[in-house]
Amino acid sequence: MKKIIQTFLPIFILSSQVFAIAGFGAYGDFDLLKYPAGSSGDISAYGVEYNGFDNAKGFGFLFYIDAIPVVDLEADIEFVGNLYEYTPYLLGSAQTSQELPWGRVSTYVTIRKEILGLSIPLLAKAQLYGGLGFNKHKVVPIMTADVIKNALGGDDLEAALKLFEADAKEGAEDLAKSMLDNVEDVSGFHLQAGVRGKLLMFNAFVNARYTIADVVPDKSGYPSLWVGLALGI
Repeated sequence: MKKIIQTFLPIFILSSQVFAIAGFGAYGDFDLLKYPAGSSGDISAYGVEYNGFDNAKGFGFLFYIDAIPVVDLEADIEFVGNLYEYTPYLLGSAQTSQELPWGRVSTYVTIRKEILGLSIPLLAKAQLYGGLGFNKHKVVPIMTADVIKNALGGDDLEAALKLFEADAKEGAEDLAKSMLDNVEDVSGFHLQAGVRGKLLMFNAFVNARYTIADVVPDKSGYPSLWVGLALGI
């Protein structure tokens, strides 16, 4: 058995380095953003008020190619969100608060360039890299007077809110469905820096990214951090 291990281990190590031209994996994401609180309509009569929230969390999947000369290519898809509360107002009186999810589904394509690299021949590598690219997002809209009117029918916010209060459970389901049917399309650019560690065919990534896109109202962008593991192929 010892002889078999001694025979095949170098082959395994060498093949893992020679043929690792690409890889795929998964990661956990943490957005460093503050979604502002606000209101829509006239809360002294008929309107809706929503709470802000700090940060958003989620996960993603990555695929990367190392075989391109000079630079590497990375593609990610992320599912990130958080919960917030909104409160309808009828005749200036706050009604029952409800909780809804906010979220985004995002795709990122990044061109990476190694800045500093270290290696142990045929065994391990580490690199510091920077990159830039473009991104696209599907963003669930926050609760507004227009969302309520569209979900419950008609242009009259007063009538829509009264229907909502008459059956809050069904109204909340209609609102959630309407919001998913009317996700916002956003696109932008991003800057990225990260550290990658490689041991045989296994890769660990730590990335810092700044997304330049109108995902959060009145903000041109937001930073995020993610940590992931990948398998070289």
